[in-house]
Amino acid sequence: MNNKIIKLMILVSILALTGCTGSKNIQDLTYIVAIGLDYDETKDEYTAYIQGLNFANVAKQEGSRSTDPIPTFVGSAKGKTLNMAVSNLYKVSRPPLFFGHTKTLVLSRNLLKYKFREVLQDVGRNRSLRPSLELFVTDTDIEEIFSTKGLFDYPPVYTVLLTEEKSEGIQNDIDSTSLMHFLREYYEPMGTAMIPNIKIDHHSWYADQEVASLYLDAYSVFQDETLKGEISATDSMTVDWLQNKRNTLDYALEEGGEILSTFKLSAGKPKMKYEEDGANFPKFSLEVNVEAELLEKIKDIPFEELHAKLQHSLEEKVKKVYQNGIEKNMDLFDVGERWYRFHPVKYHELEKSEDRFYLSDSSLKQVKVKVEIKHFNAYRYLKETR
Repeated sequence: MNNKIIKLMILVSILALTGCTGSKNIQDLTYIVAIGLDYDETKDEYTAYIQGLNFANVAKQEGSRSTDPIPTFVGSAKGKTLNMAVSNLYKVSRPPLFFGHTKTLVLSRNLLKYKFREVLQDVGRNRSLRPSLELFVTDTDIEEIFSTKGLFDYPPVYTVLLTEEKSEGIQNDIDSTSLMHFLREYYEPMGTAMIPNIKIDHHSWYADQEVASLYLDAYSVFQDETLKGEISATDSMTVDWLQNKRNTLDYALEEGGEILSTFKLSAGKPKMKYEEDGANFPKFSLEVNVEAELLEKIKDIPFEELHAKLQHSLEEKVKKVYQNGIEKNMDLFDVGERWYRFHPVKYHELEKSEDRFYLSDSSLKQVKVKVEIKHFNAYRYLKETR
């Protein structure tokens, strides 16, 4: 090979290596994986919480994992602004803080009430934070949330706090929400935006003593860029189930206080049909296609009767969730978000009215649920009853 070419290759290699001289080793930074924000309205003061990642038992290692408990590092500082609060943490943190891998933002209920819009703007302007942040609300002390580990003494990265939006199916649970997804819904002229509430369970697991575990419980719901309140965990799961094809829901079919059968349900996205009657607000019907798997057969009833009862029960369930929403001025099925795009003139007329909420008891004209029971898990029905 020509000597000039060899020298040129060596020179290029040296230049490439010099580009890494400013980088730091992984152990020379404190990786912040979660940020928590609280606000005290009496002092007009923010509290910022950060959760530092410890690599001691995060990576998968060959052989057995150390049984020694690994501490969870949680920092906190106060300030008159968010930036001042976080800045107060920088000067007491060595190795220095790095926010490039932050995955979660937890907001207190008090901050949601008093400073939510300001925080959204500050977070949106911060180039160190990604729009893919998972967003949560809590009534619990944030420091306690950040200190809660996973089961078997695994670090917090194995809890629901630090899981990304799920690509796999979700069963009997509430979905997480990214900041980007929330903002897209939050700034829509009509429709709702939701943030899951995160809590600590102290009663389900035990190992010599009670074991704390994080879980999602209910949604905080925003309508017209305003916090309207919460919906229950049951209603939250039903809303997710209707809006997300990947969700499945265990459902007990009851009659007179007794369980007839239990099912696992999955649903396609509801088909929404609007009525054209000249009104300046949406009137609509819903049709939902449901696939069911029979899990338990408690009462022995004919198949046609079971099928009809399940469809009717689900129709009543959907109506109940809708009713619970409009009682709090919430559009839980995003009726308005789809309606205003096709009725811009009516929307502008509605926008000028004093009462901008557009749903009532009479808005939902009909709910039709079509159920197909695909699996029976070895339970038998007589052919003449099917």
